[in-house]
Amino acid sequence: MRVLLINPNRYHFPPVLPVGIEYLAGSLTSHGKDFFVLDLCFSENPENELLQTLESCHPDIAAISVRQTDTVLYHQNEFMLPGIRNFTGICKSQGCITVLGGSGFSIMPEEIMEYTNADFGIYGPGEYSFIKLINFIDNGQCKEKILNGYADFPSSTQDYQREIVSDYSSYLKNDGVVGFRTQIGCDGKCIFCTEADKRIIFHNPEKIGREIAMIKKTGYQDFHLCDSEFNLNIRHCIEVCKAIKDISGPVRWALYMKPEPFNEDLFYWLHQSGADRLTLSMDTLDTSNHYLRMIRDLLLLANRHHLKVAIDLSTGLPYEDIQNAQKMINFLDRQPVRTVGVNFFYRVYPGTGLYHMIRHDAGLQRFLIRSSENESFLYPVFFNCFDISKMTRLVKKRKKFRIEGFEKATNYQRLGK
Repeated sequence: MRVLLINPNRYHFPPVLPVGIEYLAGSLTSHGKDFFVLDLCFSENPENELLQTLESCHPDIAAISVRQTDTVLYHQNEFMLPGIRNFTGICKSQGCITVLGGSGFSIMPEEIMEYTNADFGIYGPGEYSFIKLINFIDNGQCKEKILNGYADFPSSTQDYQREIVSDYSSYLKNDGVVGFRTQIGCDGKCIFCTEADKRIIFHNPEKIGREIAMIKKTGYQDFHLCDSEFNLNIRHCIEVCKAIKDISGPVRWALYMKPEPFNEDLFYWLHQSGADRLTLSMDTLDTSNHYLRMIRDLLLLANRHHLKVAIDLSTGLPYEDIQNAQKMINFLDRQPVRTVGVNFFYRVYPGTGLYHMIRHDAGLQRFLIRSSENESFLYPVFFNCFDISKMTRLVKKRKKFRIEGFEKATNYQRLGK
């Protein structure tokens, strides 16, 4: 069966390379599947380009990657799913079996399947489930509409090599960077996060080193980690850093971390591997002296090992007092960090802890802001309990602070690419 892999993501602030499609392409190649790729990120007329590709290549299956349902932030939010529905309809009109996947699809697969009228979907990583689905379709045996990629993914092995299928130069000249990943899943419990409490699959460090070496040979030196948070397991983190240093040689790369766990060895090896930009994901639920001392120690280690630090600061969660935000902002203002983005508007996604809290406590529902009269959380719905004027006063005249969402930029851009 012939497969068309489609990247429909046309968000350009900055444009994000379709890394998931490249891992999927590697898996398809290793399993001997016939496929080709259509990247619509910079297309001037994506609908026409898609139609022309379908008419000329005649794929049996059109696999559409859904990176995000919307742009997550409240200010200047963009809803992406109408475009996905449109592309799905074009593929179906040409007789293709349509399959949706990607991080955005995995947030609410049933709802997106119904909205787009797609034929099949894959929840979670698709490298193994998609092969399974293709074989099922080929043999007329597919009974499941949505396959579970986490259940089908082996514990830690990868029998495929990522395949470069995109024109990196188009992305890089528009301020994109090359992504890679070291693991899938996250054991975090953040109540607003769609990736919280997912099965963790660690990738082989040597394979990661070889992947970066392969890309480095093509001339690219600047990378961004695609993991939810890097420091889920310090031993694995250090082995990854050693593999990068030993196999590919150091490269500049940026990463996300949560406040713990960490130690000095981790920061030493991050520096040795070339990492130089770190975003620390924090909230203001804990502002105890013990916690603040821990954050101070982490920031001092990052500074000692030459990592520029940005903070993604979440505040204004249910039942939280604004004094927590004030205490944390005062603390961070004295620390060696370059930029702090303060977010207190939360996109409410089905299945998250925040969603369940709101459903069970009617008093929290007065803090909801809907972008549509439709009651479904498929459409952007935001939770906000902190007054924006009060929050603005808290960060006013503090140069490294900003209210998140007004500026279309990423932390690696703010820290200096």
